[in-house]
Amino acid sequence: MGKHADQRDRTLCLMRILYEETDEKHPLPLSALLARLARQGIAAERKSIYRDMAALRKHGVHTEYRAGLEGGWYLASRTFTPEELRMVMDAVAVYRCLNPDVRAGLLEKLASLAPAYQRKTLHRPVTLRPGREEEELQKALDRIHTACQTQRALSFQPFLYTPLGRKEPDGPRRMVSPKAVIWEEEGYHLLCWDHRGKAAEVFRVDRMSEVLVTGMPAQGDELQPEIWTKVPFSLNPQRRERVRLRCRSEFAGEILDRFGSDTKLESEPNGFTVTVEVGVGGAFWGWLTQHSEEATVVAPPWAAKLWSERCRPRVSPGSLRGRSDGPLWGQSQAV
Repeated sequence: MGKHADQRDRTLCLMRILYEETDEKHPLPLSALLARLARQGIAAERKSIYRDMAALRKHGVHTEYRAGLEGGWYLASRTFTPEELRMVMDAVAVYRCLNPDVRAGLLEKLASLAPAYQRKTLHRPVTLRPGREEEELQKALDRIHTACQTQRALSFQPFLYTPLGRKEPDGPRRMVSPKAVIWEEEGYHLLCWDHRGKAAEVFRVDRMSEVLVTGMPAQGDELQPEIWTKVPFSLNPQRRERVRLRCRSEFAGEILDRFGSDTKLESEPNGFTVTVEVGVGGAFWGWLTQHSEEATVVAPPWAAKLWSERCRPRVSPGSLRGRSDGPLWGQSQAV
């Protein structure tokens, strides 16, 4: 019985050594493995190491041996490649809906999936704006997912913030059937069927309080999230419009980043024009106002007029509008 216990200890200890210290570039020779086992108080010989390696491979642990002076045994495959692990850790590092302690714990756990020598290189410094009420947000998300999985309706109280930073109800309590959770503009949004309005609605999850899973069965047709996320600046399909922008040449990078690298830019003497589908609303006008010296709306006519009346005065006298290389702002035209 003792012999079998020693064998199990040796095999498990050997697996831990391979997991923590080795990969294809860092194999351990047989002598190093025997020395590490000895430091753990486990006696072993060459033949027993070969048997252990065969047993590990039999049970799905991919061990390999490389011959040569700098060769040895190593763990040949892991759950994540180093590149995949860096991407996952970067995503956790910039995910703002976590408090610092939870984020640090997750990063440590993820780093432990790599060999010890790689772990320090996986931590890359990221500075984040502090989040707000992460625990309440996570509880709301948990209940939303529970309602989705159990096909139950959800009730919650929408709220808004007063100028003093206090919460106050934003209308009556809502009863909805959740259909999907959408990540948009660095925030979670709930796509759902509103029982009272008998229509699809989108709510910001961080503006939902007292979220409860009810015993009522879910209602409404299934909704396709990709339809709601098809265009930038709004999740409301009713706000979608095709608009034509006239832009300076240096604005091409922003346009391609925002609307996709396959967006067609039509060259003009002082820049280019582009026709894109957007959600016309506060987010779109805010973005355009930020770039009022690089872009303007020229179609459809109602949008060009609105831009001219409400946003064009923000353009300073020294802006691109008065440059000697020709006017950027043109008359409105049909898309």
